[in-house]
Amino acid sequence: MDSEPWPDYARCMTPAAPLTSGPQTTLDHVVVTPENVVLAFQLAGPGSRLGAFLIDLVIRMGLFGAALFISLTAGLFVISLSLASLLVVYFALDWLYFTLCEGFLRGQTPGKKMFGLRVIHEAGYPISGWEAAVRNFVRAMDAAPYLAGGNLGLGVYGVGWLAMLATGNFRRLGDLAGQTIVVQERRVTVPREPVILSKIEPLPRQDLGRWIPPMTTLALIEEFLERRLVLDYDRGHAMCRSLARVLSQRLEYRGPRELVERYPMAFVARVYATFHPVEAGDDWRETQPSASAGTIGSSPTGRGESR
Repeated sequence: MDSEPWPDYARCMTPAAPLTSGPQTTLDHVVVTPENVVLAFQLAGPGSRLGAFLIDLVIRMGLFGAALFISLTAGLFVISLSLASLLVVYFALDWLYFTLCEGFLRGQTPGKKMFGLRVIHEAGYPISGWEAAVRNFVRAMDAAPYLAGGNLGLGVYGVGWLAMLATGNFRRLGDLAGQTIVVQERRVTVPREPVILSKIEPLPRQDLGRWIPPMTTLALIEEFLERRLVLDYDRGHAMCRSLARVLSQRLEYRGPRELVERYPMAFVARVYATFHPVEAGDDWRETQPSASAGTIGSSPTGRGESR
């Protein structure tokens, strides 16, 4: 088999040793999307969920106390009116507090936010208002048995705790009904690898037209190349193929088409090496062009222009 006519810079720029820092952590909930992207989530345990609930309980009791104080000081303490208004406040705090917070705050209440928790759909995407309403409508059953007749915050959530233990993935009845899970948010730093221009051969200038990629495009390419290690070989080429085709058309690339179609990541890397100034005094875009035909940037005003 003949050797490849040019080096594949997608392989050249990748270290031979895998970037592993020890044994991988086993996560609790894994979702595979239709695009074969694996999403891993760490489920929130009973302890953190209890802490978030207690914070929300304090907030709800404070709001209820504030409503009671306003009702008394505003002279509205007529028995029938006061009782009706307090029942409305109780309903809002007991039923709508969690629904509205999780529906409008992307699956978080103030308590969940303090503990770094979030409610999401079991398929991995954010919940809607309907799913937030369903999981909190069933909260009345999760909160059983009740103390003192089921007044505000006095449900002991015995049913909910048993359901969380029985399901094995910490889902109460409301989560099962709404198809939701509660996850622990994690801050992930994407590994970055510098782009070494000395390893990348620029494209021949006689194979290019006069269009010069703007600095925003070069910055996008640099951002992608620095994060190339989080992608496998085939996935990196697949993601680069559309960009490589667009760049080849704008650049009026007259070189081998196989480089664009078969090795799009290498083509994009060579575009970056061609137009990226290595040093402040080595930016060929600011110099006078040679007299040879087909030289890139034959006009000093050719930056970002197409023929």
